[in-house]
Amino acid sequence: MVVADTYVWARAHLNDNQAQARKARKALAEAQGKGGVFVPVLVLAELSWVLRSAKWDRERILEALEALLQTRGVTVEAPGLVREAIEATRAGGTGGFADHLIAQVGLASGASEVITFDGKFGKGEHVRRLK
Repeated sequence: MVVADTYVWARAHLNDNQAQARKARKALAEAQGKGGVFVPVLVLAELSWVLRSAKWDRERILEALEALLQTRGVTVEAPGLVREAIEATRAGGTGGFADHLIAQVGLASGASEVITFDGKFGKGEHVRRLK
């Protein structure tokens, strides 16, 4: 199994550098067919930021992340938490995917709440905005 960093996944999704996109897709396909590709939650958070900065809308980003959960040869860290973060992002207008992923990981690890300066995310359940 290999771990592909955020830039490999970003190039594969964005195709903004055609040479790197081809190399990324080829390496990912080869790895999926051999021992698989592991995707840490940190990579998913970063990938969501990269795709957003590339002007992808929220639903398109969530669909891309969801697709990784369903791709043969791809193992996502904490898939249940990732699914919960995707659904929380989709359901509410309070924060982005990375915010919800941070919350899900923290709460699953025993935290009682998330603290933030983000006014929008600060309206979420189990989230307290610092003023």
